[in-house]
Amino acid sequence: MRELVENEKMASYAIIKTGGKQYRAEPGVQLTLEKLPGERGEEISFDEVLFVGGDNAVIGTPTVAGASVKGTIVEQTRDKKVLIHKHKRRKNHRKTIGHRQSITRVRIESIEAGA
Repeated sequence: MRELVENEKMASYAIIKTGGKQYRAEPGVQLTLEKLPGERGEEISFDEVLFVGGDNAVIGTPTVAGASVKGTIVEQTRDKKVLIHKHKRRKNHRKTIGHRQSITRVRIESIEAGA
C-alpha cells in the first residue's frame, strides 16, 4: 500500500464502473479488468465513479461529479482457460470447447474526489 503524505488529500476507496462491471478501487491495489485500450505503462483514467468512501463519503446519482480514479496499465494478457462441456444424454453427443478472456491488469495510483 502507498503511504499518504500529510498534505495530500486522498479518499480511501472508490467504486468504479468499467466493462459493464463494478470494482472497488484502492490506491496501490492491482485490479484485473476486461480488456482496455492502451499499452503497458500507460496512464489510464476512470471517470465513471459511483461512490467515493473515506472520511467524507460521496454517493453519485448515478456518478460522482468531478471524481476520477487514475491508474497505470501493468499488463495486457489473457486469463486462464475456461472449459465448457456440453452433453446430451442417450444421443452420443459430447462437445468440449474452451475460452480465454482478454484482460488488462491495472494498478490504481490515486483517487480524486472532485467537488
